[in-house]
Amino acid sequence: MSALRDLQQDFMTAVFSAKKAALARHLVGTASERAWRIDIYRNNAVSNLSSALESAYPVIVKLVGAEFFRYAAQEYISRYPSVSGDLHVFGEAFGAFLAPFPPAAQLPYLPDVARLEWLCHKAYFAADHAPFALDRLKQVAPEHYGRLQFRLNPACALFESAFPVDRIWQVNQDHHTGDQALDLSSGAATVVVKREMYRVAVNALPRSEWCGLHALSTGHTFATACDVALQIDPDLDPGAALRRWVEEAILVDFSISA
Repeated sequence: MSALRDLQQDFMTAVFSAKKAALARHLVGTASERAWRIDIYRNNAVSNLSSALESAYPVIVKLVGAEFFRYAAQEYISRYPSVSGDLHVFGEAFGAFLAPFPPAAQLPYLPDVARLEWLCHKAYFAADHAPFALDRLKQVAPEHYGRLQFRLNPACALFESAFPVDRIWQVNQDHHTGDQALDLSSGAATVVVKREMYRVAVNALPRSEWCGLHALSTGHTFATACDVALQIDPDLDPGAALRRWVEEAILVDFSISA
């Protein structure tokens, strides 16, 4: 087993770091023949991983251009090699990679756009969830409403940014035909990412609603979520907001805290 493990490690090193010597010792043929064989695997692996990144980050590709993206993808692949056979889970750290990436320094919003795109990617491939059990919720006595805890749909996610990432995302969609204007100074964004049938949507939420929903999504009770939201907007109707979140399948289940 040790020999197999060493071979696998040498193969990973050769593919993801271009250091071929360790793997070459396991191969037959001349030095140039061994290098050529390794390059075939390396090129195929990098090409497949780059394609996976392009699929997960189409807006980033549009913002920086295909050539720049390919360069960034190769740098990312060398620093964050794949650890799974499932290409759908490759690329999660791309936003974190872009944040200190010197060539992207002139686009400070880029890391947050990438983080938003990854949430869209995850939402698209997330598991389905059964409809909310409204009949069971109706059986809860009013005195227990404050102790309700809710579960966020696995095909939804919450995101906030100092940049208008929702607008950046929307105007860079292939199907977008409306106004292309974009004001980077328009302020922060608080959004919910949700899968709707076979597409993913990014919808802005008022900060009060977003903070209340975020409190619920992190395990806080409905009473605590109401307090959080009402501190931001005293005129908010938490009951109406909750009904909307349930109707839109943002929340899909509940329990009652002890």
